Amino acid sequence: MPITSNVAWDGRLELFKGRDSTQYVRTAASTATACATCGLPLTADEQLSMSVAVSVGTGPDGTDYRAFDCCVCHRACCVPDLTVHEGGVVPEEVTSAGAVMVLHYKTTAVPALVFTLLPNLTFGVSGAEFSSVLVSVLLGQGFQLAPRADWGFILGHAESVGSETFCTLTPQGLLVLHVAGQDMYTHQMDRSEPDGAAWLEAAAHSGTLLVLGGDNLLITQSGVDLSLAASQGTLVAGLATLISRATPPVEISPE
Repeated sequence: MPITSNVAWDGRLELFKGRDSTQYVRTAASTATACATCGLPLTADEQLSMSVAVSVGTGPDGTDYRAFDCCVCHRACCVPDLTVHEGGVVPEEVTSAGAVMVLHYKTTAVPALVFTLLPNLTFGVSGAEFSSVLVSVLLGQGFQLAPRADWGFILGHAESVGSETFCTLTPQGLLVLHVAGQDMYTHQMDRSEPDGAAWLEAAAHSGTLLVLGGDNLLITQSGVDLSLAASQGTLVAGLATLISRATPPVEISPE
């Protein structure tokens, strides 16, 4: 039974995640806030365990897909486990997690958005290393790999992405990231909070957002850690156009 960062996990995970297994465990442990079994809070010094559900399937073109969904518990509440579900290609429910922030590059305030999708979905062929589906989609939209977890380096090298990727912002502060016709991430800005007001002000002056996406991102209430994603080659960045969008009028049917 391997143990990583106080988290015990089923060694069979390596059959599906390979060298990314320990990073996957660290990411899950750092973002989990409550025990999936008893619901009580988790703390960094507790003995924890992780259960992983792997869905595997094959697409029409012969490409193999793997979706990873996990839960972290107190070790006293459950033992490490791994279950495999055959036949599933894309998980029924995909959720997004992310954060917004204001970065400073030279003399400019840059609004930024960082996001990932859960569960983690990879694809590949048997006998070869699997790749992130999210990263592949974003690369196809003009994003570039970010090999370093350095904000200054990322800002200095970020390029504009394709026209099919953009962000919209309503007067009520609802931010939506659109990628190839899909809503990838939604965030409700709060103008009454200093951070929200600063972000909206920076966005109003910029007209573009720095967007970072990928797998193995550590997104917590205390901040964002890009180091794992950058070291694993699962971090991409790009500049997306921000479109201010008015709320559509409410249609009232005649009585």
